[in-house]
Amino acid sequence: MNNLPDDVETRFSYESYREPLTSDSAGWQSLHVRINERGTYEDPLEIPALGDPAICLILNRNFQMDLFSEGRWRGTKYPRGTGVLTPAGQPRLLRLQFKGQRTFAVLRLVLPQKTVDFVAQEVFKPGSTLRTAVGDIPFLDDPAISSFGSSVVGALRGGAPDFYAQAAAQWLAAHLLLGPSRGFEWRESLARERISDSRVIRVLEYIDAHFSDRLDLRVLSKEAGVSPFHFAAVFRKAVGATPHRHVQHLRMEAARSMLRDTDKSTLEIALTCGFGSASHFASAFRRQFLQSPTEYRSSQQQSHDKFGGL
Repeated sequence: MNNLPDDVETRFSYESYREPLTSDSAGWQSLHVRINERGTYEDPLEIPALGDPAICLILNRNFQMDLFSEGRWRGTKYPRGTGVLTPAGQPRLLRLQFKGQRTFAVLRLVLPQKTVDFVAQEVFKPGSTLRTAVGDIPFLDDPAISSFGSSVVGALRGGAPDFYAQAAAQWLAAHLLLGPSRGFEWRESLARERISDSRVIRVLEYIDAHFSDRLDLRVLSKEAGVSPFHFAAVFRKAVGATPHRHVQHLRMEAARSMLRDTDKSTLEIALTCGFGSASHFASAFRRQFLQSPTEYRSSQQQSHDKFGGL
């Protein structure tokens, strides 16, 4: 790996892993599944490159992990169900930030490249470019993949045959090839280090500090010190979305996190996230995620139970 930081003493010690679940015992050949759990570990880890693309979904409630990229460490907080997509042939260098947590658990899905190639041929449209490689996604926030992981674990524990694994692997390959993760696109567009306009940065900080307040174009443009029309254009160019869409996205992500990780009522979450009523929040949430807040909370609880409460 090029441009390694000076403080790296890379280790890849399997002795520190516990493996409560693996697809090897079920004889699956079409999709490799493993839950890894690691105890407290301070040294940076170099994860060797694999010949196949791999997805690691975080099973902790909330965990910070630093990835070394483009010559420096980049820290990201990963809520449960989010993770990392690593293309075939690419190693990873990371640091685990336990911060009071005793273990770090991930669901690892390794997708055979031959399956990706097969599916690419099936979904290829004449006149378009044949895409046979999945992209590098250091922050994968995709509810469909999170739900997929839960279903695969349930099937594995239920004794499903490799035929199930084959069908699941083909679906996963098609999902990855037909478009990038929406969550990744948002995370990239909102990375502060990519924004140079101090007015936009000031407004982003204001939004974070006044999350439940009224945040219309008039309020935000006043904070930026420019006219509403000019501010809307500047903000969209810097962030890649309108101010309204950006605020709505942040509120939806915060609400989703609260539904998943707290026992707060729907009304409490609605008011905390800047919605005037529970019904308004429920309508917006359903438009965004195609299910009600109650349905989402229930599905996350079922996912938590299937993963064994990690």
